[in-house]
Amino acid sequence: MLRLENVSKDWREFKLKNISFEVKKGEYFILLGHSGAGKTLLLELIAGIQKPDKGRIYLEGEDITEKPPEKRNIAYVPQNYALFPHLSVYDNISYGLKLRKFKKEEIREIVKELSEVLGISHLLHRNPKTLSGGEQQRVALARALAIKPKLLLLDEPFSNLDMATRFRIIEEMKKWHKELGYTAIHVTHSFDEAMALGNRVGIMVNGRVEQVGKCEEVFSEPRSVEVAEFLGYNVLRGSIKDGTLHLNGLRLKADSKFEGEVTVVIKPEDVLLSKDGGFEAVVESIEFLKFLAVVTLNINGLKIKAQTTTENILKNRTKIGSKVRVSIKNLRLMV
Repeated sequence: MLRLENVSKDWREFKLKNISFEVKKGEYFILLGHSGAGKTLLLELIAGIQKPDKGRIYLEGEDITEKPPEKRNIAYVPQNYALFPHLSVYDNISYGLKLRKFKKEEIREIVKELSEVLGISHLLHRNPKTLSGGEQQRVALARALAIKPKLLLLDEPFSNLDMATRFRIIEEMKKWHKELGYTAIHVTHSFDEAMALGNRVGIMVNGRVEQVGKCEEVFSEPRSVEVAEFLGYNVLRGSIKDGTLHLNGLRLKADSKFEGEVTVVIKPEDVLLSKDGGFEAVVESIEFLKFLAVVTLNINGLKIKAQTTTENILKNRTKIGSKVRVSIKNLRLMV
């Protein structure tokens, strides 16, 4: 449906480098990366707002690299929604249809259908400035979908919403995508959004798309140090000899074909705080993430992160400076 081939762009001090991936028809594709990774610039290249320095962009087999935005039939919803403040909700949604000379009856029918699906029928007479963030987001989505674009681009669509509204809209977005069947690229830095919405995900790091695949595959099997670090995994230097992994004085059994110096990836959830753990560690920091907690540990000078529940931290009265016992699952080491 959409295909990028070796797309590169120099933009001020930043560079997009040799980006290639495909998005299938009807797919909800997530571009996941930290702020500054180049996600918005990549959307602007796909939308035609910017032009690549090299590489080609194809939409349904057609080379659109040189086409202006208005000729691409791509809808782009920016982070701030960009609603027209002087127009009503109805006129915002119908704006693109009027430009395309649709008949009034057709416009009325399209706006009616979309507003019912998105739950904003009662807001059509309102001014965007009087709407909540969640309501504005729905109006922006309706305006984008009204023209029946071949591709919908969403730039951090939930960033302006409070947590409760965000989770509710995510659930509704899944329903809307199923009902309306559009193809979308959704840019975010949120793992929750990627897991909840994405058919597939592309991980962007420093201007490159490092890995593309199903969410569960990418998150469980990062193919590079850059992806592993982005995912928050422990990336450690060590060595393997005769089936034993040596990490700064620690010795772990390693079922691996590798020998010598290695970089090892260990997931925080595989680092367990348990009374019968084989290693003693000192707690250096605790980061609470709602029901989960990420604990940074110091084991004989080795810094490693463990993931546990907030309940366990509170129940065991674990604090910065506490000494804890730690064990590491050997079966899921990725070398």
